[in-house]
Amino acid sequence: FIILWNGALPSQEDNNAVKIFHVLTGQCMRTCRTPAVTPNGDAWPHFLWSPDAKYIAECTDSRIIVRDTDGFEILQDDTGKRTGLKFDSLKSFTWSPKDNVLAVWTTEKDNNPARLVLVEIPSRRELASRSRTQCEAEVHWQSEGDYLCLQVTKLSKTRKRIATNLEIFRIREKSIPVDIVTLEDVVKGFFWESKGSRFAVITADEQGHKPKLLMFNLGREKTENIACFDLPSNSFNSVVWAPEGQYFVVASVASVSGVSSSGDLLFAGLNQSNHLEILHKDEHYMLTDVQWDPSSRYVITAVTQPIQPEMGGYKYSMEAGYKIWTFQGRNLHTQQKEKLFGVSWRPHPPSMLPRSKQMEIRKNIKQYSKRYDAMDDQAKESARQVFKRERETKLNEFLEILDRLKEFKAEREEENGWAAAAEAFAEGQGWTQDEQIMLEDLDVTEEVIST
Repeated sequence: FIILWNGALPSQEDNNAVKIFHVLTGQCMRTCRTPAVTPNGDAWPHFLWSPDAKYIAECTDSRIIVRDTDGFEILQDDTGKRTGLKFDSLKSFTWSPKDNVLAVWTTEKDNNPARLVLVEIPSRRELASRSRTQCEAEVHWQSEGDYLCLQVTKLSKTRKRIATNLEIFRIREKSIPVDIVTLEDVVKGFFWESKGSRFAVITADEQGHKPKLLMFNLGREKTENIACFDLPSNSFNSVVWAPEGQYFVVASVASVSGVSSSGDLLFAGLNQSNHLEILHKDEHYMLTDVQWDPSSRYVITAVTQPIQPEMGGYKYSMEAGYKIWTFQGRNLHTQQKEKLFGVSWRPHPPSMLPRSKQMEIRKNIKQYSKRYDAMDDQAKESARQVFKRERETKLNEFLEILDRLKEFKAEREEENGWAAAAEAFAEGQGWTQDEQIMLEDLDVTEEVIST
């Protein structure tokens, strides 16, 4: 399916503002007005698809309306009535990346606390919930839907930030237990490792100084802090993990902060032993985009300009272009490009290996790599032999040319008498040939040989 929106505002009451089409048939499945409320508070999108595309959800101030994509009818409740899921003071909601589960956040109102509710679709069964008062919150799903982080910032009565709790929900475990990590510093960003159980947090003190990169790992019993690194600049505001995890880029991205970026880049990685490795530091001035390729081997950073004319947008056009790096931070290619509006890698098909097999290979990579190291050595030796043969062939061809030139020179000298004239000239000069041989001992070692 594909959703098209003509940009009409909710107040315009355009019944054809939104159209949903079936891509293969081209059939228009549903038309409607522009919803007055969006799931995340942004101007777009107004609708969120479930990960398997069987359901589509929209919302009002107090309800989440979920439709199935067979007939785009609202799901029925326990009584058989087609109605939305009611949540007072609804703030936002999002789907799990892998399961048909909604994470719903409602704000505090009157005597009712703010709540996070996990709801299974289509059964509408409540899987878990947490209540909080005097706080702000953000919801972060892990890429595989195994974990969810509720980032809760405690507020005083004057709305001053006190501390931040990271409440980690273990979705796959029985009763969905919750780990709590408390951070006293201001949290600038939370970033899950792709396909992993680790996450990164960028923090700073109340004045915005002393930036730190904190790394955590979800162990079997609790969440542990495995690394802490003092960032060299306050400008870092984003961590972009490789699609396969382990490696990441800490960056200063303009689109995150809303202001011009210094373009600082820090290439790093976490090995299987949870040891933090800083691989390289570089910069891409005013960068707006950082993307990993699907293989996790290369990174593209770019300065793109807005398509629509915006205040200050011209400054990006002056620096528009992109750079391609290896995962270690080595720059492979730099290209300035006027009117660069976006960059994107070509997607790869999903792996044919099951997730368990991928984890086994990653765990025993040294054993698997021995065979491939031997194949690499064999390929390198073959390449060396080919290069050696080509070099010998070219050298022999060159020596043949020299021999022909020598023969030609000797023939010409004999015909013109140049050789005899040269010998007579040399004899007349009275030159003599003196050969001296000098021998010098560079090193002497004496050893006693026992008999």
